[in-house]
Amino acid sequence: MSNFYFCVERLKEAFYTLPSVTPKFAAKLASDFIKLPPESRKKLLDELREAEGSIRVCSVCGNYSSEDVCDICADKERDSSIVCVVEEVMDVSVVEDAGFNGTYHILGGRIDPLNKILPENLNIESLFKRLESGAVKEVILATNLNRKGIATARYIYNEIARRFGDIKISHPAHGLSEGSEIIYVNAHTLKEALEGRRSFE
Repeated sequence: MSNFYFCVERLKEAFYTLPSVTPKFAAKLASDFIKLPPESRKKLLDELREAEGSIRVCSVCGNYSSEDVCDICADKERDSSIVCVVEEVMDVSVVEDAGFNGTYHILGGRIDPLNKILPENLNIESLFKRLESGAVKEVILATNLNRKGIATARYIYNEIARRFGDIKISHPAHGLSEGSEIIYVNAHTLKEALEGRRSFE
C-alpha cells in the first residue's frame, strides 16, 4: 500500500480521537483536509499548534483558559458568592448567553459507573475545596436533566449538605424539561430557569 493511504488512515484516526466525531465523520474530515489548498492546510496546522501551546485549564473552575486563572474567575465584577456547576466547558457559553453573572465550576463530565467514570474521575473534589473558604453562599447544580446528570447533581448535593450545611444549593427551575441538555436550551428559557431557581431537594 502507498504512503498516501497510510497518511489518510492516520488522519482519520487523529480526527476520530475527538469525542463527538464518528468514524464516518472522521473520514470526511480527513478527505476535506486533503482537499484544502496547501496554504489553507498550513494555516490550519499553524492554528492547531498555537492553540495546543496556549490552552490551559483554569486552576479555580476547570474552564479552558490561556492563563492559570480564566477571565471569568478573574473578573471582579462578577458575583463570586454564586457558583454554577455544569458538566462541560461548552455549557458555560450557553449559561453566559442567558445573562448569568456568577462564577462556574466545570465537572468535565458526569458520573457514569458503567463506563468507569466515578466522582474521583471528575472535577468534583476541587469544588468542595472552593467551598471551604466560606466565600461561596450558593451553588447552582445545572447538570443536564437526564439520568446521569441528575445522579451527578444528587451526589454533589449530598456531599455539600454533609460537609457545608450553611451553603444554599439550588437548581434551574421551570422551563427545563426532564431529559434536557443545557447546551441545547435557548437563552431565554435558560435565563428564566436560572432566575427562578429553587432549592435542590
